[in-house]
Formats: sequence, C-alpha cells, structure tokens
Amino acid sequence: MTSSDPMGVGAGRILLNGNAENADRFCQLAHDGAGPSTHRDPWHRRHDRVALIMASWGRGEAHDGPFRRRFAKMGRGEVVNIGLWRGFVRVLKERDVVKSLYDEHSDAWEQLYASYCEENDALVANLRQAWDRAQNDLGSASMHTLLTAGDRMRPGPPTRPVRQYVERGYAGRLQRHVNALVEADDRRSAAMADLWKHFHLAAGLAFDPLWHEHREMMSAALLKSSLIVLTGGDPAKLLIALRFFQLHDVLAEAVRRGATVFGSSAGAMVLGRRVVIFHDRRNPRQEFQLFDNGIGLVGGFQVFPHVNDRLQTEDPHNLAYLAARFRHRSCVGLNAGSTLGLEPRDGLWRAWSAGDDDVVIFDPTGTKRRLHPGDEL
Repeated sequence: MTSSDPMGVGAGRILLNGNAENADRFCQLAHDGAGPSTHRDPWHRRHDRVALIMASWGRGEAHDGPFRRRFAKMGRGEVVNIGLWRGFVRVLKERDVVKSLYDEHSDAWEQLYASYCEENDALVANLRQAWDRAQNDLGSASMHTLLTAGDRMRPGPPTRPVRQYVERGYAGRLQRHVNALVEADDRRSAAMADLWKHFHLAAGLAFDPLWHEHREMMSAALLKSSLIVLTGGDPAKLLIALRFFQLHDVLAEAVRRGATVFGSSAGAMVLGRRVVIFHDRRNPRQEFQLFDNGIGLVGGFQVFPHVNDRLQTEDPHNLAYLAARFRHRSCVGLNAGSTLGLEPRDGLWRAWSAGDDDVVIFDPTGTKRRLHPGDEL
C-alpha cells in the first residue's frame, strides 16, 4: 500500500538553534546540521543553493557578506538573500492604503499587547505569591505535586493528617493561577490570529500585483534552495514580514521538497506555533509572556533560546510551572551551540540533538534532561 504521508520519503530537516554568537558559528551549525543537499529536484540538489531570510535585522538585512563568504568556503552553491524586509517596506511605500491599514493594525497590536502584558504580570505575581506561601507553610511540597493534585482528597481513612487538607487548598489555588495564565495566552493567540487575518482581508493583498510579484520572487528562491536560514535578531520584524507575504506555506513546501530550514534564536522561535519571550533586562523585570503566534512550521515544541541566561534551569519548581503553562508542547531549551534537529516521519517528528552543545528538555515534573549531540528524543 502506498504511504499517505504528504511529506513523503526524503523530506528535509528543520533545525532550531539557540543563539549562535557570530556568522561563522551560525553557518557552521547550519552546514553541519543540514548535511549534503537532499533536494528532490536533481538540478537544485547539484547546485545546493542557500536562501537567506534576514528580516529580523530590519534595515541591516542587506549586510550579508559574512554569511556569503562563509557558505562559499564550505562549498555551498549560490547564496540568495530573498530581501524579505526590503519587499515589505517597498509595498508599504508604494501602496498608501496598505500602509495606512498596516499602521492602524500595528497600533491595535500594541494596545492589545500592553493590555495582555499587564494581565500576564499580575497573574504571574499571584502565582508566585501563592507559591511562596505554600513553600512557607508546607516546606517540602513540590510545584509538580501541587499542580497535578486532583480536586478531591486522595482515597484514605475518615481521619488523616490535617496537612493533606492544607495541601489540597494550595493545590487548587496554584492550579487556578496556572489555568488563568493558559487561558490568557489562548485569548492572546486567538486575538492575534484574528487581527492578522483582518489586515490581509482589509488590505486586499491577495489581489495586489506588486505583492504577488514580491511573493512569487521570494517563493521561487526558497523552493530552489537546499538550505534556508533564518538569522536571529528582532522576532517582531521577522514575524511581520513572513506573515505579510504569507510564506509559511512556502517554507512547508520547501521542506517537503527536501530543503533544510535552519533558524537561530528569533529565527528558531518564529518557526513554532507560539513565540514566548522573556524581558529580563526591563525594569521592572517582566515574566515570560506570549509575544505572538509563530508561523506554525514546527508543532509540538516550545523553544526557549538563551536558556542558561533566561531560565532557572536548576530550579525544578520553575521548570514544572513553565511546562504546565505551556502544556500542549514539549519545552526545549537551547544555547549557542544547541540545535534541535527535526525530520518528518509518518506524521510525527524524529527529533535529535544536532549541534555541538546539549539540548535541554524539561517536563511538568520539573525534570530536566540533557540531550548530548547525537542523542535522540
């Protein structure tokens, strides 16, 4: 019987990297993780093109010399910068109505984001206050135990240690706080999806020849490439440009044709279903928050770049909270040399550590696992 898997045999790879510090390491990790070209088209496989998506750099998108030189030394073929940000800016410049509508929707995005951040910070503050009190009163209780406790007492005799009643009370309080955060994230996700859908409909981009010209040029470059790389930088700029030209389906088709997609830092974050950020340098410090929806190329994983800098990975209670909040996906922590490799296989992912540093995986128990280079998940 013929396989019904639409990705088919020989689909490409997706590589998620934490934060390669410079162009040399970025290119090396992408090159090593991708391996020889596996493009299904023999001509494109021989030419082994590299497509650069550098919209996260905004106006600096054209400063791609270090990447071109490094990939050339590695023996890769032609390097094409698809000019994603430049195309976005050009359409806004030449279409006054589109620019006006984009500005209007951008203002709405900022208003909704500010409101969500206030709610998020308040909800996390409530959670942390409840957790501090639970630690003081219960001592040895774990976040995981309390978050997974049922809403009824465990089976037992008519009389039992009073502590169990206290534990149940704190468990319910913590669970309500985490559920409130999950619900707020879901509302944020739905609102952002609706906002972008409305912008595309209002602007009539699907019927604009200039928009189509840029999208078709970018799509052709991506579908002819064996390796597609997304640099780190500003996730907002990268998301805006990818969504503006609706390139998520093009990237999925490129992988189906055998291309490897390598994203680092912001480039890795936007490939998932949701982009979660952490403003550790703001004053006052802000908590983890849902920045926006990703493009959904990678489902089932919540990526945390710069994991050693931004997560308390030695605190199992903190890991248990994060895994419970982002419960619908596996939580993955990535550092400079960490790369999570993914290959479609019968409707699932084959996942492994594809870089030169460990990948960190953590779950609702607060348990942290390290995948050493080559280890499979």
